[in-house]
Amino acid sequence: MNRAFEAALAARFLWSDALCLERLGVLESEVMEVKQLALNAVADLAASETYGSQFYGQVVPPLLRDVPKLADHYRQSYDACVQAERELIEELEFQKERDQYLQDIAATYAQIEHDLNSGWKEDLLDDGLL
Repeated sequence: MNRAFEAALAARFLWSDALCLERLGVLESEVMEVKQLALNAVADLAASETYGSQFYGQVVPPLLRDVPKLADHYRQSYDACVQAERELIEELEFQKERDQYLQDIAATYAQIEHDLNSGWKEDLLDDGLL
């Protein structure tokens, strides 16, 4: 079985468990805990789809579509992962450009220092001080 499908199925089963517990009159805190587990499973699936297999990608998995809260959570989680990836790429590009800039400055100052030392030495030789 496909790993992404298994993850979607697990999230759907957790949500179904929560609904059953709710109808059985189980404590609200326990129901909320199981719902949170389902939402976490959906977020994990979205992250996996962003950074990994891309079986579903940005499309909400069919098993989650008829549960609005799970479908919305998948979309939001996927979009958040995509945004975080973009920000990370921008940060890495900025760091790369900054590192190159600092290397260029260091090379420029090294060349200036070399030129100054050469010029001073020539001046001292011309003046007979060396």
